Amino acid sequence: MRRVVVLAALALLVGCGSEGDSITAGGRVIGPNVTVYSSLPDPARGVSRDLVDAQKLALLQAGGRAGELGVNFVSVDEGPAAADAPARVAANAAEDVIRDSQVIAVIGGLRSHAARTSIPLFNAAGILHVSPGAGYAGFTEPVAPGEPDRWYPAGTPTFSRLIGDDLVQAEALLAAARRAGGARVAVEAEAGPEAEGLVAALARADAADDRVRLTADPARAGAVIYAGTDPESAAGVAAALAGENPAAAIVLPDELTRAGVAERLAPAARRRAVLVSSAPAPGSTAELRAFEAGFEAEFGRRPGRYAAIAWLGMRRVLEAVEAAGPRGSLRSAVIEAYRALPAPPRQRFTSFRARSSGA
Repeated sequence: MRRVVVLAALALLVGCGSEGDSITAGGRVIGPNVTVYSSLPDPARGVSRDLVDAQKLALLQAGGRAGELGVNFVSVDEGPAAADAPARVAANAAEDVIRDSQVIAVIGGLRSHAARTSIPLFNAAGILHVSPGAGYAGFTEPVAPGEPDRWYPAGTPTFSRLIGDDLVQAEALLAAARRAGGARVAVEAEAGPEAEGLVAALARADAADDRVRLTADPARAGAVIYAGTDPESAAGVAAALAGENPAAAIVLPDELTRAGVAERLAPAARRRAVLVSSAPAPGSTAELRAFEAGFEAEFGRRPGRYAAIAWLGMRRVLEAVEAAGPRGSLRSAVIEAYRALPAPPRQRFTSFRARSSGA
């Protein structure tokens, strides 16, 4: 279902025009408008609500425009957050976006399994697709046969991440496991391509790190990494591990942290759980502190850990539209400008104990 988000604070500054209209800001015509979409699961609640509001804040701070172009913002529901959500739901959301001739970019694809559906659809339409969370490495690296080319039917990639991929995350997962439980580490994995990709990344990271020894027996491990994306399944496995090997740390990856897995853990599992996250540590830089203060002032609550990633995503999209200059309403020009932007500082994956996460 499509949700059009109206920024109340911009109501007097920017009017939402129809296709081809000019809009005004501060009494001057600033040209035809383009639309940036947010495509996230259940955007009115939880982590997605924070990500949507962070994008709205970035647009508000930019005065509702990028260069000489007015920018509209629309939020659509990418579908349920469950790992087994039907692909048709994500496809319907993507098709809803593509039908809008003014769309210039999409910030979405929070989950890797949904991104499998949306990436090729947005690519075929020539739309810049910026993801705050799809870590599956095969979207940008050769993991399975035919990757990454199979995701880009138009031939030229249009997808970009705001976080590190699972090859980067695997190093952080092993490091967290080693710190929490020692050198002997086991891996428990769900079925499915996302989990298989993370397991392969862990094996590759283990081969490069002689401080860790992967073992096939979770009962003999000092730490167990769960490779998967389903919070309910992860909570069940964590509970079983806490009973079978109560001294072992249980290390959970970014997609599960973002999905709120800590809230589902039984007390015994929560005491041993370590969460790995792509989100920056709150208040860790002056820019983040300014963002957090601006978010709280605008929305009356503190932002969650992941909100800053979406704020950065919108800022970079607006920067690309502005950098494209008079061609800022052309999708191909904006993609080219986005790829030419300086890379943001590399965001490291961090880890923290579930019992102290505040989740």
